[in-house]
Amino acid sequence: MGVWDVKKDEDRQQWTYTPLVSVGPLRFGMSYQEIIDALDPFVQTGGVGSDDAPTARRYPELGVTVYYEDDITLAGVAVDALIGPQVHLDGTALVAQVPSVMEEWLWEYGQAHGHEIRYIHDGNPASPDLGLILRVQRAGDVLLTRPLFLLREWTMEPWGSVPAYEWTSW
Repeated sequence: MGVWDVKKDEDRQQWTYTPLVSVGPLRFGMSYQEIIDALDPFVQTGGVGSDDAPTARRYPELGVTVYYEDDITLAGVAVDALIGPQVHLDGTALVAQVPSVMEEWLWEYGQAHGHEIRYIHDGNPASPDLGLILRVQRAGDVLLTRPLFLLREWTMEPWGSVPAYEWTSW
């Protein structure tokens, strides 16, 4: 794949999101080793840590970045728009979608289910009730959704909770 190529949905892992509970095989609160064990079937090379982001571990082959609370347990999962797994919430694909369409979907979904929707510091829509921030990622000359799944409290104050690595890496 080229640097801006976007993997087709049918070529991606298919994951389900259960708000505030799990993203595919990952459950919030999992330990570092449990995360490695859960992702092992999907990757050949394992994750990549960073001295700049000790609270983050990237799985570039899978297109997933995990974030740890207190460097111990899973508190966040970011999915790469270009190559990450397709993640579904109630049958709706959240990864690599048109941001304006997904923003409208989030507002309608939130209203229908009584969930709070707000805009965070970077202008992206978020729902603390869903533990979801619909971030965007460049794919050549277009932007696509790059969802960030979080613990509720991290979604309430993402700038102070989510490691700086997330806000500076895309």
